[in-house]
Amino acid sequence: MSDNGPQNEEFSLLRFAPPTPADLPLLRRIIPESCRESDCAAANIFLLRQKYHTTIAIHGPWLFRHFAQNERLHGYAFPCGQGDPTEALELLRRDAAQRERPLRFCLLTAEQCDILRRHMPGQFSFANDRGNADYLYDRSKLAELPGPRFHAKRNHIAQFESMFPEWRFSPLSPATAPDALAVAEGWLEKADNQSQTLNRELDAIREALDHVEDLGLFGGVIYVQDQPIGMSVGSFITPSVADIHFEKCLPEYRRAYSLLNRETARLLPESCRFINREEDLNQSGLRQAKLSYHPECILEKCDATPLPCPV
Repeated sequence: MSDNGPQNEEFSLLRFAPPTPADLPLLRRIIPESCRESDCAAANIFLLRQKYHTTIAIHGPWLFRHFAQNERLHGYAFPCGQGDPTEALELLRRDAAQRERPLRFCLLTAEQCDILRRHMPGQFSFANDRGNADYLYDRSKLAELPGPRFHAKRNHIAQFESMFPEWRFSPLSPATAPDALAVAEGWLEKADNQSQTLNRELDAIREALDHVEDLGLFGGVIYVQDQPIGMSVGSFITPSVADIHFEKCLPEYRRAYSLLNRETARLLPESCRFINREEDLNQSGLRQAKLSYHPECILEKCDATPLPCPV
């Protein structure tokens, strides 16, 4: 158990612990069909557990999560499940009191903020965190890049194909996973800022590529002259919403990103309506890149901080 605060487990119904691969089938069953948030992807919950110090608890039909990474995520996620969340929110209130920590929430959608306001009126201040907003795209549009809005993306692909006519794309599998990892490692070696965050991301990529089938991952690798130069890794949040966890191209093949994006979208079945390409972390270049693909929706997220008790 790696949770913070007093461990009053004998009094608490919620027994938080780091997620394990054995939890993934149950997580996928609990996540409702209406869910579109990248932080609810079962693979993400597991792969990013060390980065965000994630612990989870499952009680009845509800999944509870707590993040203890102070720089970006800190607090509880909204209970994930179906039905009236009244009991689930009360369990979180009791859990926070028993562990002597604030009942703070992060990664709340607008709908979840409204639910908190109704169930716990006047108890929180809410702040939008634009850097945590998810970008959702129409899968068919990313697969076909139709019309004038995607003219620049089609041009990038045409230029890449003209320069490297021998390119090929192979779907992600245990056989291609080492090549995907070689791209991620090569990308980091050439990065301007090899921060601790990027090294943690590489650790997560390594773990993902070691367990492609167990985690239910999809994606692919772009090759030029049989050398891997681009990679993508994703999973399904629900059958109708896919999530792209990692996407890298070697810097000298920057125009390959448009091709990688298109080919990854083409892998997905027609039953998948949306692709979540996750957040921009308030990085201007990343935000510009995500907007350039014309999202159908930007799913904004908020933090909820408990207000001081009135005297």
